[in-house]
Amino acid sequence: MIDSFQKILVIAAHPDDEVLGVGGTIPLLAQAGKTVDVLIFTDGSSTQYAGDDKILEHKFKEAELAMKTMGANLLPRMTFPDMRLDTVAHVDKNSALGEIIQKGQYDTVFVQDHTDVNRDHKEIYDSAVVACRPVPGQCVRYLLSYYVNSSTEWGNILGGQWFSPNVFVDISETLEIKLKAMEAYQTELRDHPHPRSLEGLRTAAAYFGNTVGYQYAEPFRLIFAR
Repeated sequence: MIDSFQKILVIAAHPDDEVLGVGGTIPLLAQAGKTVDVLIFTDGSSTQYAGDDKILEHKFKEAELAMKTMGANLLPRMTFPDMRLDTVAHVDKNSALGEIIQKGQYDTVFVQDHTDVNRDHKEIYDSAVVACRPVPGQCVRYLLSYYVNSSTEWGNILGGQWFSPNVFVDISETLEIKLKAMEAYQTELRDHPHPRSLEGLRTAAAYFGNTVGYQYAEPFRLIFAR
């Protein structure tokens, strides 16, 4: 399926979400000559590190390094409030995403899954579905949601809704690139056995790979294709 993708937008609510969910698939697409842009939708740290402009700038420097590692382009940052997307009107998030998608003429969009325990991830999923809905004039042909270590599994356990992937991408050749990109996010990386550790990412990739006969894989839910 990914051979059909040409111009790809990966939406991330926070810096590092794109690596956690799509960090092995992005290099595959980039190596195949596809254009991959990453949009970080929130300011990245205004709640977690309130008032600390220095760490905010540092996190986006980390993001730039991660993009370079994966072969992706980082779009200009958005300023929606970190961990408080539920305080922003739904229509405003929809409009912002729709404008970026139509301006970029993306045929493929990746976004966090709605079963996630992180509220920002749910909000951005809902807006992506609206912005990408298959109406006349819509440029998006493929919309997929992705799994985020340390958020999706807890949404499954505690939320009663399960992430049900129906697309698996073999990242056996690019897992090390994903891990190197995650190493760029020293502010977000955690020690094993945290799911956001390098070993946690490797274990999750092995689990999803074993599910479909690959050594390592990333799982996605295809929301629609047209």
